[in-house]
Amino acid sequence: MARVAVTGVGSFLGSRVLRRLVESRGAEAVIAVDVAPPAAALGVRHHRLDLAAPAADQRLLELLRADEVRTVVHAAQFTNPQRDAAHAHELESIGTLGVMAASAAAGVEHVIVRSFTAVYGARGQNPAFLGEDAALPAGPGLAWARDKLEACQHAAAFARRFPRMAVTVLRFAPLLGPGVRNFYTGLFDRRVVPVVMGYDPLLQLLHPDDALDAVDAALARAPRGPINVVPRRAIPLLAMLHTAAKIPLPVPHPLAALAADALWAAGLGPAPGGFVDYARFPFLADGARAEREMGFTARRTSREALLDYLRHRGHQPAPHGAEVHA
Repeated sequence: MARVAVTGVGSFLGSRVLRRLVESRGAEAVIAVDVAPPAAALGVRHHRLDLAAPAADQRLLELLRADEVRTVVHAAQFTNPQRDAAHAHELESIGTLGVMAASAAAGVEHVIVRSFTAVYGARGQNPAFLGEDAALPAGPGLAWARDKLEACQHAAAFARRFPRMAVTVLRFAPLLGPGVRNFYTGLFDRRVVPVVMGYDPLLQLLHPDDALDAVDAALARAPRGPINVVPRRAIPLLAMLHTAAKIPLPVPHPLAALAADALWAAGLGPAPGGFVDYARFPFLADGARAEREMGFTARRTSREALLDYLRHRGHQPAPHGAEVHA
């Protein structure tokens, strides 16, 4: 039986991809690869494997061959910054290299790599919407982004070396919906939210159900190369905070970055100062290729994803909020 292997099943998106595959294909058609086991009720075969460990690629090769895996969904990526930067690098960059090498050697036909639109970088010179052929930052100063960029580079290198293996890199906009915990949801944990003075970037917030639909479409079509997965409309940061009934507190950019770094170093902040740029500049991605090559269009807008998240958290959203068509 040709099976699908899912790595990173302990992550938010990986666990939901696994569940949907079990529902659509049955437990026998899916295997889970992660340090932590999936929910026992799913009934899938679990291989305990740390992709950051030495020789993990060889162990992965063995199990891919033994289980006759033909498709790999690689979801072992950190959504949030990690204080152990060395481990994050080993898992995301070196781990992705190992997954690609093992998949190629095992004769896997299709690999889907989970990525992020954040790899484009939040920069003032970004165009209105970034296509998949947009130049990526040569060397991001933020380790969180640098590891993900290297993972994309490893996937692209193996796609060139092994053209028989379809490699799809899904660059997801930031997720927002029930159960999501990331840099943006951290803003909703406080009544007063610091913002960068003079900036109100547009944000793309993708509902998790739309993310799962995109994975389904990628499994069905097996497109090659990077694919942006984004909602139908963007929302300004200040409109997002207004909808969530939060009070913005403008802070000058140098002070905001220094304060974020100080709080991060003290173990009190959610992210280092480099993340301030993602609340300062836009990194909007163009979703035309996903529609053209996968037949995928998100069903929800950024505002709808936000409203669903707020209802799940028990917040009463404000009645109005701006959106921008994309």
